[in-house]
Amino acid sequence: ARTLVLGWGSTYGPITAAVRRLRAAGESIAQAHLRHLNPFPRNLGTVLQRYDKVVIPEMNLGQLATLIRAKYLVDAHSYNQVNGMPFKAEQLATALKEAIDG
Repeated sequence: ARTLVLGWGSTYGPITAAVRRLRAAGESIAQAHLRHLNPFPRNLGTVLQRYDKVVIPEMNLGQLATLIRAKYLVDAHSYNQVNGMPFKAEQLATALKEAIDG
């Protein structure tokens, strides 16, 4: 895969469902989910460098993407939602498909 979806916390379920939908449709996409943010996993920088695109869906204004950009100098694309509702898998799959194609 050339695109990685990186998540943490409550985004695990919607990200997993969206990635499964895209894989079932024939897309090549990878997924990683962080269990802790401080410290970041030792190999995170190496993992991030393997991908052309990194997409980070967050239920906030993009704090994780900001940390990833600052620490690893990766052009991480944020997909944010701040409305008190969880991501819907279909909505997230559409956004990830656009990231793959774009």
